[in-house]
Amino acid sequence: MLVAFAIFKFFPHGGVARDLRKIAGRCLERGHEVRIYAMEWDGPPLDGAVVTMLPAKGWRSHVRQHRFAAEVAAQVRAQPPDLLVGMNKMPGLDVYFAGDSCFEDKAREQRPWVYRLTPRYRHFAAFEAAVFDVAATTRILAISPTQNEIYRRIYGTPAHRFHAIPPGVERDRATANGACTATVRRDLGIGEGRLALLFVGSGFVKKGLDRALKGVAALPDDLRGRVQLLIAGDDHPGRFKRLARRLGIAGQVSFLGGRDDVPALLRAADALVLPAYDENTGTAILEGMVAGLPVLATANCGYARYVQRAGAGIVTPMPFRQETFNADLQRLLTSPERDEWSRRGRRLAQTEDLHGMAERSVQVLERVAAGEDAPLLALCAYRFAPTDAHCRPLLPIARACRERGMSVRIYAYSWQGEEPLDMELVRVPVAAVAESHRRRRYRSWVAAALRQVPPACALSFEPIDGVDLYYGSRHDPRTACGLRSLPPGLATAPPQGPSEAASASDVVVFAMAGGDLATHGFERLLVGLGKLPEALRDRVRVLAVGELADGFLQAASVLNLRQQVDVLAPDATFDELIAAADVFVDLAYAPSSNGWMFDAMTAGRMIVTHDWIHEAALVRQADAGVVVDAPFKQAALNRALVDVVGCAKRRTRWRTNASNFGADGGHYGQAARVAALIDERARRRDAVPA
Repeated sequence: MLVAFAIFKFFPHGGVARDLRKIAGRCLERGHEVRIYAMEWDGPPLDGAVVTMLPAKGWRSHVRQHRFAAEVAAQVRAQPPDLLVGMNKMPGLDVYFAGDSCFEDKAREQRPWVYRLTPRYRHFAAFEAAVFDVAATTRILAISPTQNEIYRRIYGTPAHRFHAIPPGVERDRATANGACTATVRRDLGIGEGRLALLFVGSGFVKKGLDRALKGVAALPDDLRGRVQLLIAGDDHPGRFKRLARRLGIAGQVSFLGGRDDVPALLRAADALVLPAYDENTGTAILEGMVAGLPVLATANCGYARYVQRAGAGIVTPMPFRQETFNADLQRLLTSPERDEWSRRGRRLAQTEDLHGMAERSVQVLERVAAGEDAPLLALCAYRFAPTDAHCRPLLPIARACRERGMSVRIYAYSWQGEEPLDMELVRVPVAAVAESHRRRRYRSWVAAALRQVPPACALSFEPIDGVDLYYGSRHDPRTACGLRSLPPGLATAPPQGPSEAASASDVVVFAMAGGDLATHGFERLLVGLGKLPEALRDRVRVLAVGELADGFLQAASVLNLRQQVDVLAPDATFDELIAAADVFVDLAYAPSSNGWMFDAMTAGRMIVTHDWIHEAALVRQADAGVVVDAPFKQAALNRALVDVVGCAKRRTRWRTNASNFGADGGHYGQAARVAALIDERARRRDAVPA
């Protein structure tokens, strides 16, 4: 196919230009023809691509862009490509690579109202609406879920037009292993005992270089004298050099210009900083992390979520306060956590797809050119809560399907926690006094919706008519046979390195998570702990996340345990729960599965459960805790809890065995396996003639 790209300005160190080079290069590798329309081009040509210069005249940038877009439209009419892909927003695009943040949002939130009366505003607003308006047809290569939600909020853009794209970090960044290469540091003028703080990015104003300079100037005298700020980027440095002189740190700031040797800079640096005013993604954040640099970024950077998820540095919250950033910068350079941040950052590339942007983008382009919509996956879950084991696999499976190019729609009556930004969440509007009646009406409503708009595949966590796959308990005969022998770990690989240690004190913390804690045997646990000898009972604590009737807390009072039982906030995550726990417990009344049990084991927590829980077999296999035989007997649990609380040596052995079991890579890949099964079902359905 012939793919035409349009870009206002190509320059070697621009992020969007680098993305264009990667995507166009991958198109050429797959045998496609590539044509590029550019208003300005600075740098070497792209081998194999035809570059057509369309210079536009005008004093103001919006005038030039308007004229350039008209020229592109004329070229496309004269020589129609199979696809027109815009690296900037403009009318007439088949696909837009969403490398910029939402203009309309910034105009509303960061500008006075009078700005919206200017010709400049009208131009950029019209160009953005041409891409994102609800009536437009442009498909969007989306690299920032946060921005997706903003666009959908402002324009009502349908979710199916967004195609999630992974980051595009160059693989050579991971070769910069963080070891300070003496030669590189010497060439950069970094003296012995100094700390090299790296700032990477063209567009110094937008990326917050002034904030970084002020942060360095605010460091304590003894620390400030040891810091060298390295600034790599293709921009005009004049005003920032003057600011450095006014702040008294000109001798500690090195403006390196646009650089092609970023891996060498990563090797030379000790930390990376990006305090942006506006940053759609922030690829430098990921480059620093995979190179082993502790990272400090502001929360408005699209990729700051990777820092938080990996625990590989510090994210300064928004709204931005310079004083908070200054304190965060000091901590970045002095914290004893620096080595752990570095290790976690390097592990990120082993657990996340950080390099697949070009490949995934070209797959989407090929499908759009062929007139194929992304196959729709429908996920059905009556109630979703972050710590509810029943629907725990939903989001990992959904994300694995998104990576395979599917569009995802979720039907839920109740949704707790953060909504997924790159999927469509349909809140099912049913009502009834009794829970059983609401659930029945939910199933009926969803079944009708699936008949009205048939998806390529439907996976349900409820037994609903018309679904292709039912993800229920392994004990449930209705569960699809392909889902009965899955590995327990949702991720594709085990966590790297040692897990956070459980409490070393004499207090033993028992944790339980679930939608309805009563069904997970909360009362059984309370009775067992209440039967402990007084000396042991005083050493226990119970943490729980989920729904719990007041009567259970009254029962805890009767058993002299009320002060030792805490029910965490509904929005608490499993990670927060398990970080405070020593023992994870599930004593459910009915045969069921609980994937959180395996996650607790990987975190080095011992387990207390019984044979009706599917994952009890894993606990026995790993020798990672206590499994009470079925049928359940309270007396057996009571005896087991005496051993758990009374013997620290056994707890240590069980925790060690749990961690070792969780380190086995063969136990992982459930979400990817389910996504492959869904993809197979969808393709098989597409192959059947209508």
